[in-house]
Amino acid sequence: MTRVAFIVNTLRLQGIEIGRSTAELKLREGAFPAGSIVIKRNQPYGRLAKIMLEKQNYPDPALNTYDDTAWTMGMMSEAQVVESADKAILDAAVSPIDTMTVTGEIKGEGPLLAVLENGANTLITLRSHLKDVKFEAIEKSVQAGGVELPAGSLLVDSSPRVRAEIQKLGLRAVALAQAPNTARHAADLPRLAMFSTWGTTQDVGWVRYAFDHFDVPYDLIYKERIRKGNLRADYDVILIPSQGTRGGTKGMVFDVESKGKRYAYTKTPEFPSLGMYGESEDITGGMGLPGVAELDKFVNQGGVLITMGPASYLPPEFGITRTVDAARPSAQFYAPGPIVEAEILKPTHPVFYGYTQRVIPVRWAAGPLLRVGADERKNVLMQFPGTDKSVLSGLMRGVAETRNRPAVIDMPVGDGRVVLFATNPCYRWQNLGEFGMLANSIMHYKNFPKPTAMPPVVSEQ
Repeated sequence: MTRVAFIVNTLRLQGIEIGRSTAELKLREGAFPAGSIVIKRNQPYGRLAKIMLEKQNYPDPALNTYDDTAWTMGMMSEAQVVESADKAILDAAVSPIDTMTVTGEIKGEGPLLAVLENGANTLITLRSHLKDVKFEAIEKSVQAGGVELPAGSLLVDSSPRVRAEIQKLGLRAVALAQAPNTARHAADLPRLAMFSTWGTTQDVGWVRYAFDHFDVPYDLIYKERIRKGNLRADYDVILIPSQGTRGGTKGMVFDVESKGKRYAYTKTPEFPSLGMYGESEDITGGMGLPGVAELDKFVNQGGVLITMGPASYLPPEFGITRTVDAARPSAQFYAPGPIVEAEILKPTHPVFYGYTQRVIPVRWAAGPLLRVGADERKNVLMQFPGTDKSVLSGLMRGVAETRNRPAVIDMPVGDGRVVLFATNPCYRWQNLGEFGMLANSIMHYKNFPKPTAMPPVVSEQ
């Protein structure tokens, strides 16, 4: 419901009228219980509500657009939105919603709390707010306390402080007399670094915004820290958001061209705000090949490297993941931000804690067309079906080029691993339904399972 609240409150910011039904609704599309959220279109901003919530269709496949072609909020938030053609909905009695607040619930009394992993992004916020408290995550779904505890649910000793955080963050929990008899592991946040180039910071900024919103602690690092080396001494996880898209992977590695000049970015009396989040005596040159070598060392020494969207070209193209290839689509391929289907192949993997469907909507992120050999298929966690019907909203020409291409890979390298998202699970402040995969990659970084064999793909194109 926290993701439903995101949709409601975003629409309310636009002046769209929203209400809760005061009784059960019986419509052509089915029955909906009292308390269902209703957005009627016979209002001043009804057309805007339609634009924000409907599927984006492009009947002319030859059309070129300025920017993203899909933004369907229900799909982007992994929340169910039903469009009704029944005019009876316009007469339904509703109580108006100004701001939607989700208050957490705790069922029962007991010394131990199981906080349910039901897909709320604030689960990682809970872990961050209670960083000095011991948490364990259960690895399989189990019945306890009269409810089903989904895989990934967190066990924590009950206290007034813990209970208050659960309620404030809109989470659900059940009190237990003792821990359930099932496999579990410690759920600890890593020493996390987020890498940014100096030249392309917009997409990194959106990830920083999300992490700040959800109170995920991290260090923002630049080429200077990468080139210094010894990264494993300071960090467990390094995250590289989408960036360097103008110059491709080379743009991310070599960044701002010097053209024979040095460009300082430091705090001075004339520019006192510079250097607030990082300083450099010379922002040109990028991490370079020495920096890539340091990232390779970091992974081989046991670190976890997470790449997102176009940044996932880096590990294959520069040899960090030597058994993964990253191809670029053909000149005929065209996909400016549609929403497409992705099929989860390893639903029990910690990355997918909180996800209940095998096929989910994701935003196409202009990431690489990844490919692995038959022996490495076991490391593919999610893939694109790549059929016409798998384009859920927006415009994509050449969808067959994505057929059976990996969307997420968990690749062991040395003593560490690289998690490659061909998707972008943190795109602007929009696809919060995908953010859980990124949060899980961070919160369960020490407990990724050993890969198991997968059946071969018959026709990978």
